[in-house]
Amino acid sequence: MKQKFVNPVLMWAIIIIGFIAINRILPAKYYLYGINAARYLILPAAACFLYLFVNGFIAHKQAIRSASKINKIIRKGVYKIVRHPIYLGDIVLGLGIFFYMPTIRIFICIIWMVVVLVYWMKMEEKALIEKFGDEYRKYKKEVPMIVPKLFS
Repeated sequence: MKQKFVNPVLMWAIIIIGFIAINRILPAKYYLYGINAARYLILPAAACFLYLFVNGFIAHKQAIRSASKINKIIRKGVYKIVRHPIYLGDIVLGLGIFFYMPTIRIFICIIWMVVVLVYWMKMEEKALIEKFGDEYRKYKKEVPMIVPKLFS
């Protein structure tokens, strides 16, 4: 496997460096005002994150490690709904944080995180196709990347 650098530690380092840069560049005073009740979306967002992270980890303990460490494709639990449930949980939690504190800084940080996560998911999937071949290609056709199908 050529892509040994597909490691979540490196991915989160890139995201955190981006967050730091964004927070150094943009002033904190710019708020996006909206519906005050949206602040309470942090609670279901945190619950969704915990559900996806915990169930993703329980179903596939190797998922939080490098793609090269994964030794089988899991098709049960949250992995039958989306291929990247832990990353989906990260995005949902990020959106919840934005609704709780709607600043331009946080909005740009969430965009940065989503861009890095989507890029990372594509790199991981290349590595998994290289490792599992047609089995992973079939899984990709059957299960969406991060946006669950509402109706089957």
